[in-house]
Amino acid sequence: MKQDINNNVLVTASSHGLGYAIAKKFSENNHGVIIHGRTTKKIENAKKSLGNVVDTVEGDLREEKTIELIEKCVTKHGISILVNNAAMPCYGLTLNNMSYEQINESISINLIAPILLTHRLYPLLKGVENAGIININSIVGIEPKENRCIHSATKWGLRGFSKSLRIEASHDNIRVINVYPTRIRTVEEYTYGLDPGEVADIIYKNICNPDGLDEIIIDGRPDMYK
Repeated sequence: MKQDINNNVLVTASSHGLGYAIAKKFSENNHGVIIHGRTTKKIENAKKSLGNVVDTVEGDLREEKTIELIEKCVTKHGISILVNNAAMPCYGLTLNNMSYEQINESISINLIAPILLTHRLYPLLKGVENAGIININSIVGIEPKENRCIHSATKWGLRGFSKSLRIEASHDNIRVINVYPTRIRTVEEYTYGLDPGEVADIIYKNICNPDGLDEIIIDGRPDMYK
């Protein structure tokens, strides 16, 4: 049974960085957005600068109570699109030099959290017109790299999850999109990288186009870094 049509979008880790740029893009195109973040100040700043903010959720996605808060929020407002954007940056260390805590943190945030959140919200997307799940992956989810074995494991795992889920979700008319960007300029120290707004624009154009790509590779690396 179809639910009422809504244009609301939930973007995890959307109080800053790429998540904020994605939320901004949807907001500018008359979508209601649900902002998620881990710090009150960043969430409030994002809320003030964005239009069409439906609600906000604060919390660490590794904690079940945060997943429950998001589920309650989505149950209340409804969404048509889930954007799994939250992720840990790569430590750039060999396996031997990584601590147990670093390994656990990477796997928990980059792989387990989006799977559990998708599992919890999937029933709320069934029957919604133009429903979609967008998983922000990384070029590391396609290309193996030195000193990135754990980061690669999480990203390759997310890719496998997404591709298999796409087959299941097609029966429920839910679109699943994977995005594989290279470095994004989210900190001043980066000497190169993709513009977050341009990445958000590419994502938005593809989710709005029924014939758009479901596997989106966005490579902004200079040749010397490929």
